[in-house]
Amino acid sequence: MDTSEIYEEEINVEEIMEKIQNDIRSRKKSVAGETAGRDYFPSIPETPDSGSIHRNLEYIKSNWNIENSSYFISSHRPLSGRFLIKGRELVHGEVRRYVDPTIRKQNEFNESVAHLLESLINRIISLDEKVVQLSTELDNEIYSENSKLKSEISRELKSEILDVKSDVYEKINREITSVVSSINLDIENKAWLNRLLTEKIENNNRFTDKKVATSESEGLSLNYFLFEEKFRGSRDDIKQRQSKFLEYFRGCSNVLDIGCGRGEFLELLNGEGIGVKGIDIDDDMVGYCISKGFDVQKIDAILYLEQLPDKSLDGIFIDQVVEHLEPAYLVKLLRLCYQKLKYGYYLFAETVNPLSLYSFANFYIDLTHIKPVHPETLKFLFESSGFRDIKTEFISPVTDELRLKKIQTSDDMNEREKAAVEVYNYNIDLLNYRLYGPQDYAIIGKK
Repeated sequence: MDTSEIYEEEINVEEIMEKIQNDIRSRKKSVAGETAGRDYFPSIPETPDSGSIHRNLEYIKSNWNIENSSYFISSHRPLSGRFLIKGRELVHGEVRRYVDPTIRKQNEFNESVAHLLESLINRIISLDEKVVQLSTELDNEIYSENSKLKSEISRELKSEILDVKSDVYEKINREITSVVSSINLDIENKAWLNRLLTEKIENNNRFTDKKVATSESEGLSLNYFLFEEKFRGSRDDIKQRQSKFLEYFRGCSNVLDIGCGRGEFLELLNGEGIGVKGIDIDDDMVGYCISKGFDVQKIDAILYLEQLPDKSLDGIFIDQVVEHLEPAYLVKLLRLCYQKLKYGYYLFAETVNPLSLYSFANFYIDLTHIKPVHPETLKFLFESSGFRDIKTEFISPVTDELRLKKIQTSDDMNEREKAAVEVYNYNIDLLNYRLYGPQDYAIIGKK
């Protein structure tokens, strides 16, 4: 070579940092055997390869000083070499005046970066080790808590299952008991009917050799008990409907049930601890009620009331009787009820609602019905008898399946169509009220 070269080895800090980061990201350290398969934190970086990092760090620490003090200027020319060397030294000296300050600053910067990298790497390694340690501890703790939670949930589920089974068994037992009681009651009723029919057949056989003339004065030969079982409904259905009327008789001790029938309301009042007596003119009904242990007498209502002292009753209940009475009899009955009631107590009378054509169409199923009574007429008779605070309640609604259906409006209808639908639905409501209104109504009057 003609001249000596200055050999200065450059350090690429960015390349070294990227290499360190890649080593940290790519380093994989296996977790302890007991936590295998339980990696709750897969995203947490693992401890980097300390050997590779330290080698890179040592390289940086050894080469941060880029100043080259090992060079020398020489020449292979024996004669002119001294002059060339001297010239080059002069040039080199002038160059160093400008280059050396930059080299010193770069060395200072490199030294600072090297120290900072060493501190950061040590800090990163320390933190990473702590993170891995905490991750492992937390993983073990979560696994332990998860096991405890599973065990606790299992115990609670078993306890809940036992409770549910107990509740189900108890409910099943109640249902079975209720069904058995209902069956027993039905058997008792049918046995009683069987005895009643047997007695009637035997009585009829005794007089087969006699000619019996029938006339209007002899009355209608009808087993009304069987009739009610078929057309009015079961005793449980009637009791459920009549239970809504109990509020008018709470606190009473001497209630009269006129036309008590099968004794549904008698049973309800007895269950509430309310003293009650029933009267009826049907032999079968009276016999059935007596067999159930109710206080019932076969007697005409007016005859019975006339025997009682005035102001001796604290409640009178008349259910599905009004439609069986002649007008004159009904007027006299209501006046007697007013006389025999104490002040502040109620007369409750329920009957068929003739405002409902559905109810009116079924009115004459019962041959003993005489005529329906308009609600306003019965209310007027209450007022004429002296009752006050008179209320009218419509009950026993017709099911929606039987009622006329209305048209539903939709968003795609224009205003004219919506108005037409509203008028149609209004008319449907009117028709439903007249055709399928409540089947019964009650007038309640207070003395």
